Amino acid sequence: MSVKGSKEKLQVRDEVATGSSAESTSALSQRPEFTTVCWQPRSQPLLFTGVSLVYAAVVFSVYWFSQGWAMAAVSLVALMLVSWRLWVPIRFHIGPTGLIQSVLGQQRQLGWGYVQQVLPHRGGLRVIYQTTADQYSLRKTIVICVAYNQQEDLKSTFEYYLQDR
Repeated sequence: MSVKGSKEKLQVRDEVATGSSAESTSALSQRPEFTTVCWQPRSQPLLFTGVSLVYAAVVFSVYWFSQGWAMAAVSLVALMLVSWRLWVPIRFHIGPTGLIQSVLGQQRQLGWGYVQQVLPHRGGLRVIYQTTADQYSLRKTIVICVAYNQQEDLKSTFEYYLQDR
């Protein structure tokens, strides 16, 4: 969704909330939301092309040395499975409840309490979070890539929700 579309959606929610009897929900509707889809062929076409060329060279080399299409197919499937994030679009929605990540119809929600740090990353943001509140729990990373004209909106949305911490 474009930034312009999300601002229009936000305005519609404001009008609906103030015109209804649910005045207590108007504060929730004024909170910023941001939705984007990260997909490598679109966000980083040069990297995607380079990786595709390397994969083609590896599969061709396997075929050349093994003289069998079966081994070349197995190597191609293995490469695709290892790098599935390059080929599958990932949808992110940032809102009042936290970060929702959707991959192939499966959703995973990360509440704001688990977010430890947000760092700038090439083409977006890197979100570092902890899996539990335990001091020995693992730290994990989510990278959200957006177009250049959306980077400031993404950053300001995270700053809004993490300002009280």
